[in-house]
Amino acid sequence: MQTLTLAQRVVKKDDYVPCAEAFVDTRLPNRDGKLNYCIIGPGVAENSKQHINIVEPHGFNVGGVSLPTGKYNSLHAHETAEVFLICRGDWRFFWGHDGSDGEVVLSPGDVITVPVGCFRAFESVGSDDNFMISFLGEDDSGNVIWENAVIEGAAEFRFYLTKDSKLIDTNAGQELPPKDELMQTLSEDQLLQFHRVSPLEMAARVYNVSKMTGHNNVFGDESIDGGEKTFHAIIGENFTDTKQVKSHVLNPHSFALGAIVAPPNNGFNAHQVDAVQVYVVESGNWLITLEHNDDRLVRELGPEDTVSIPANAIRQIKNTGDSDGILHIVTAGNTAAQLTWI
Repeated sequence: MQTLTLAQRVVKKDDYVPCAEAFVDTRLPNRDGKLNYCIIGPGVAENSKQHINIVEPHGFNVGGVSLPTGKYNSLHAHETAEVFLICRGDWRFFWGHDGSDGEVVLSPGDVITVPVGCFRAFESVGSDDNFMISFLGEDDSGNVIWENAVIEGAAEFRFYLTKDSKLIDTNAGQELPPKDELMQTLSEDQLLQFHRVSPLEMAARVYNVSKMTGHNNVFGDESIDGGEKTFHAIIGENFTDTKQVKSHVLNPHSFALGAIVAPPNNGFNAHQVDAVQVYVVESGNWLITLEHNDDRLVRELGPEDTVSIPANAIRQIKNTGDSDGILHIVTAGNTAAQLTWI
């Protein structure tokens, strides 16, 4: 695989490329207009035409989704962890194999992690100007497991899914494979084996940086110029200098998720981390400096921009805005990465 330059690792939100038929449910009533984005890795997209900004494996996948108001993504389950960061709009999440186990409405800044093997769906209930960033566990996130109504309904539109999650569109002249090669509906016994989650349990898996207290004095640069920040440990084993900080959600995801809130002219001073990281800007404007091997990059980042950082690259990032900014940080692995100050 070709080695990426540091410049190729910056994906601005204007660089995200949508696919309007990434999944088998997109032709069903009230699902039209869904746009899927693969920012880092293929995720679970079922359409071979889906554009991927960064193909290089990271140990997790980063994507995005937008929906017209009143439209929704069908009930489905995943084989690995799925986490959403609400960037714009209001979204109603509901779950259970029949969608009746609970629901919650999330707004910008909310993060939700849905347990593996739990059927979930989401609907845009706010403005048409909406967007969510998604994180999926592992390099190979497996296949989407759809509710039976999706598989049956899509067939009426001559849209099919193979067992290895490849879309077949017979309207476009594609040949329909034998039935035993197609994705089949689930039996009642199979449906009952999927994870059931109470509303209280799901509520405990929601986090919003702007509404939580966070931690100070967990990074060695906080006492020097440019290092002031508050850290939020959201998911997994994060890369802090102290091991006393426990995340809001602890079960393994194949990645950790944290966030910093930094005032103007502050953020991270120069350091290295021995694992791949991805920065996602929630709010504010940030200046990032990267050095890796003989490559150097200085770039401005804004809301919803994403940057992939190789393990052991020297990085520094500062809030260049006039108010506090929020930066989310994804770190590969289920064990805490090692941080080294420069």
